[in-house]
Amino acid sequence: MRNFVPVLDLGWLLLESKDTPNHVGALMIFDLPAKAGSDYLRDLTAYLRSGENLVSPWNLRLSDGALARVWPMLESCSKADMEYHVRRHGLPRPGGERELGELVSRLHSTPLDLRRPMWECHLIEGLDRKQFALFLKIHHALVDGVAGMRIIQSTLSSKADERRAPPWCYVGAAGKRHKTKIATRTSSPASRESRRGLVFKSIANLYPAFFPRVRRSESLVTAFAAPRSILNGRITVQRRLSTQRFPLSRFRRIAEKAGVSVNDAVLAMCGGGLRRLLAEAGELPERKSLIACIPVSVRQENEMTVGTAISFGLADLATNEADPLRRIERVHASTKALKNQIGALPRTTVGAFTLAVMGPFLIQHASGLAGRMRPMFNLVVSNVPGPQQDLFLFGARLDAMYPASVLYHGQALNITCLRYLDDLNFGFTAWRDALPHVHRIAVYCGEALLDLERELGLVPK
Repeated sequence: MRNFVPVLDLGWLLLESKDTPNHVGALMIFDLPAKAGSDYLRDLTAYLRSGENLVSPWNLRLSDGALARVWPMLESCSKADMEYHVRRHGLPRPGGERELGELVSRLHSTPLDLRRPMWECHLIEGLDRKQFALFLKIHHALVDGVAGMRIIQSTLSSKADERRAPPWCYVGAAGKRHKTKIATRTSSPASRESRRGLVFKSIANLYPAFFPRVRRSESLVTAFAAPRSILNGRITVQRRLSTQRFPLSRFRRIAEKAGVSVNDAVLAMCGGGLRRLLAEAGELPERKSLIACIPVSVRQENEMTVGTAISFGLADLATNEADPLRRIERVHASTKALKNQIGALPRTTVGAFTLAVMGPFLIQHASGLAGRMRPMFNLVVSNVPGPQQDLFLFGARLDAMYPASVLYHGQALNITCLRYLDDLNFGFTAWRDALPHVHRIAVYCGEALLDLERELGLVPK
């Protein structure tokens, strides 16, 4: 069965190149079961490779045909070479975070074969503390972060002794499709007036995103307000991944004390960490702050349809502000203005708004100008909701899960955090040449979080 790729998902395929592979990943760390024998990982590998009928989205690949050359199409295949898709790796014992990070960085740098089902699973053994890891990567055209986490959550079990089919064969992975009503055409004057009103309302809310003079709020960040930085040149395929885990309670206390949201606290921490990293390298823009692109999910609750359902906005990271309290105030003001702008959009026009906002970004890449001219934004910072209960795979408890994301020309850093249980797990994905010591930003973000706590009186100075 073949289907044309929807317009909103088409961009993820158009941005695919040898330097910008467009897959997202999840690094999952598991505790070995207490009674695991020497053959446990061999049996786990066999289990992951078992099953004959793949379910959506694990069975989708790019179609090859005359129509697919005009407009990309996805086709389903029920069977795949599971030894290709599920691979086993070993770290020199005892494998620590550094060795694991180096291996996962190389795995994340390798593009997917789009002629096969567009995913891979890598089982990594040799970790210390009696643990092993799974690194799962899947093309962004098939899932966004929210849908990906919901699919993973639905395929793992909440009981240690439960044995389900492998994730790619488990019928729950497809979930219950969210059914959207298709509007019927009508020629009544009322309906034409309604459609005309939606168009005008969307234009009215899109216009301020590009023209500062018509902003309703001075805090609303406009496109191309970002300064040039070392994060915004041309990139190659080599990636570096660093991870960090923080208790969610720390962000909640900061948010409550400062009168902001948890997301604001996350952005302020990232701004502080980036400020120190770039200042040490002598690359900190002094006059203008770095601007973050923030993906905003527009999925309804429990929706796990194939494809992406996200919009985008821009936020001020206040990296040119030395005072942590003033920084979080600026972050909050910009995100509040963004929420007001997106919140004023009719639900049916969010897709058109997304295309209009990201259109210049796609044009830059299609024309080869991305990374050679002023960036639309400097980096992406994303917060993905995740599981809030213990999950198990083949009897092994999931200890932590870290996201790995996509990079593009003109955007050499992506920071994504994912909630699991009572922690926020951060994945810092960077282009190797721009940020060869990406692990430092993980450390500096931790120090920026502590600075916020000190300034708010949550911990002693």
